[in-house]
Amino acid sequence: MTERIRMLTELTLRGEMYVKPVKTEFDRADLFLPREQMESKRLCEYILNQEPKLTPHSLMTGFFNFDGSVVGDAFRRGGHKATQEAFKLFYLKPIDNLSTMEWQHATADYTKVLNKGIRGIIYDIEESLTCHNEPEQVEFLLALKRVANALIEWAHKCSERALTLSLTTQNEEYRNNLKKLSEALLRVPENAPETFYEAVLCIYVCFSADPDSVGTLDRYLYPFYKKDIGNGTLTKDEAAEYLQELFLMLQAATPISTDRFTRGGESHFCIGGYLPSGEDGFNELSRLIVESMIELPTYIPQLTLRWTKKTPREVFRFMLDCERKDPHKRIAFQNDEKRIKCYTEICDIPFEKAVSYTTVGCNEPAFLGAITGSNSKINFLRSMETVFHKKSKLIENNASFDDFFDIFKKELFSDLKRAYEYDNFYNKQRAQDINYISSLVFNDCIENAKSLTQGGGNTAIASPTCLGITNVIDSLCVVKQFVFDEKLFTMNELIAALKSDWQGYEDMRTLILKKGKFFGNDDDTSNYVAQKLYRELYDFLKDKTNLYGYHWLIGDLVGYNIHHKWFGEHTKATPDGRFSGDMLKFGIGQSEGRDREGLSALLNSIAKLDPSGIGCGSTVTNITLDEQLIKNDDNFEKTVDLLLTYFQNGGVHFQLTYVSKEDLICAQKTPDDYKHLRVRVSGFSDYFVKLNDAIQDDIIARTTQSR
Repeated sequence: MTERIRMLTELTLRGEMYVKPVKTEFDRADLFLPREQMESKRLCEYILNQEPKLTPHSLMTGFFNFDGSVVGDAFRRGGHKATQEAFKLFYLKPIDNLSTMEWQHATADYTKVLNKGIRGIIYDIEESLTCHNEPEQVEFLLALKRVANALIEWAHKCSERALTLSLTTQNEEYRNNLKKLSEALLRVPENAPETFYEAVLCIYVCFSADPDSVGTLDRYLYPFYKKDIGNGTLTKDEAAEYLQELFLMLQAATPISTDRFTRGGESHFCIGGYLPSGEDGFNELSRLIVESMIELPTYIPQLTLRWTKKTPREVFRFMLDCERKDPHKRIAFQNDEKRIKCYTEICDIPFEKAVSYTTVGCNEPAFLGAITGSNSKINFLRSMETVFHKKSKLIENNASFDDFFDIFKKELFSDLKRAYEYDNFYNKQRAQDINYISSLVFNDCIENAKSLTQGGGNTAIASPTCLGITNVIDSLCVVKQFVFDEKLFTMNELIAALKSDWQGYEDMRTLILKKGKFFGNDDDTSNYVAQKLYRELYDFLKDKTNLYGYHWLIGDLVGYNIHHKWFGEHTKATPDGRFSGDMLKFGIGQSEGRDREGLSALLNSIAKLDPSGIGCGSTVTNITLDEQLIKNDDNFEKTVDLLLTYFQNGGVHFQLTYVSKEDLICAQKTPDDYKHLRVRVSGFSDYFVKLNDAIQDDIIARTTQSR
């Protein structure tokens, strides 16, 4: 790390690089203008009234934050009045203990700016104006053009400020850096960049349009890197320095006053994965990105390796080695084989576009230049509760497990249909907002003359996340094993036990917990049940789309919020041994010691679960390991091979935690003694003691695998 980057890092970790919004006064007569004119006029005035964040150490600038007074970016949704109103009513507020509205993530298409510059985007707008004549389409496109021109003016303003600062800087190196910055901002992002430095600077400036994910960073920066390294105008160390300043901006974009500052779910992006050519995309820049990131003592961004069957073992090992050396746990792993199969075969996305996916936020998939089509949360276990507590007469005399499953399936699909209707409602509310600045750098919005909030993009998926999937699988396993296969108790006895919340049936519950063939043990019963459930989900969802035509997929993560606790509090006892009010499980995995057969069995169960890939929405697999499987070098090599085999067999995702359960329990009791203990949560990482009790309890409940 250079001295310049070290000084910027210190400023960033103190929160001093956060760009504070400058309050802007607007003409009240703006209200007389048509909507698109008024909103875009005020947006442009706001942008040009901001002040760039610059220090004598800066070689980049141009990022700004919105304050909610104008229609800002599509990620933070400041100024999106209809969305904010919907959030007041439905965000973190479940409907019928079934569905709740959640945030949406997205990733800009930086290749648009890198290939043609904002001037080229303006040309695209002018071309689109010749194809659309509906008044609202024309007004939308004209608004985009105004905002694009304002971004060019903004870059020029930043250039002027950099030049002014250079005149007062005593350090010659820093003075030259500021002059270099000033000169570059007169060229980019107005025009397409010509060098690696200019390309990174373009991303730095345009990140304001969508301060979420930088997408597939290694593949769209690689041509600039390769050219400059090849012609001798760039060194590897210089490239690392540019990347690190970009990463520091991603960290600084989140205010230190919020709990998100230390969470790795902000600005999540991917490296590696399939290229449109069908080759694996991990390259020397991918490696440099990882090395540069983990050298920084920051929390944001986090990244995921997209593994393919063409990824060399050495690359997979390198990434796992970086993961075990990273104290802030910013690295996760994704399987392209299963995901690309899903996106091409189920979602009908062409391979050339499917390979542009990235994982954003807490592990939601989005395509470059696209938004996550849906991200509401669903109580997947509610259907099981309904069958046993409200419609138990329908199952009292079932002759077989298949008869029971058909009744349960009908209730499950009824719940899913209703939850997807709610999800469409949430999107209809969001669609009342027209976004201008993010739509500039999102695909198809200009061509379709439609805001990304209104389904302007053509390539996206809809993946509400279903909490309690493992609870459902385990409940089905209990019914199959104990009621129908082994006949250790009757359905009526099980119904009575659940309606009494296991009171008076303690021996039955103990038997279930001790002898139950739960998911994660790679046995015939649990594998059969899990695969049957996912086959039925595939058949139910394979041809269904949301209101924008985006295909529905299954997700299972919880994100930053404790939906699994809120849903669980109002869900009665279920056959898997849950008491009424207990939390639901999230992610695809197992916990509470129910995965008794070790790590290999757990990974095999997960890999076999979903051959179709219908579960390749927002999914996460948390794995807690004994730290000796990672820290001991001999064990580490075996762990690498085990996780590699897991991907080869069909596993979709994994992220690792290797903190002892004893330390976690002690951290709950005496948090001041464990302030630096970091864990993976649900597609992100954070300090354990900063998490709420429900998340802490879930992490403690995860089984620590020692083999």
